[in-house]
Amino acid sequence: MRKTIRLHPMVSFSLRFIVVHGLTYLGFGIFFMLVSKYFEYFSHDPVFSEVMKPSDALSVRMAPVVQVVRGAFLALAIYPFREIIIRRATGWIHLFVLLFVFSSIGSVITGPGSIEGFLYTRFPFNPVIGYPEIALQMFVFSWLFCRWQGKKTAEITA
Repeated sequence: MRKTIRLHPMVSFSLRFIVVHGLTYLGFGIFFMLVSKYFEYFSHDPVFSEVMKPSDALSVRMAPVVQVVRGAFLALAIYPFREIIIRRATGWIHLFVLLFVFSSIGSVITGPGSIEGFLYTRFPFNPVIGYPEIALQMFVFSWLFCRWQGKKTAEITA
């Protein structure tokens, strides 16, 4: 007889969220870093070279580890809306739009690509830098997470 450990639904939801977020962040980050040569672009652009850290900075190397914390925060913020996201066939699209709008375009941080960044900074707007990586990572994340979480939810309720 197999013994199963039952976790609080919020804990299992958060752990799945963190795992999928971390893996997609790392996978897409490495791919786009190599293909797009971000750090080369940042070092030659007069604005970005002043604000972006070099690729060998400790904080840049720690980014994948810090995504555990970011994933936990995002999971806790989205958990109350899990029924809308997980129980619908198109829930993963809702999750994608929610994440993409709140964490990139509609972010209140004045970063490149956000509305605030466009209004208040001198960052050049280049949608080829950043948006493909962010959009694809969030798209794949949303689909994978909802698929995994949906299967686990169906198993528990069955």
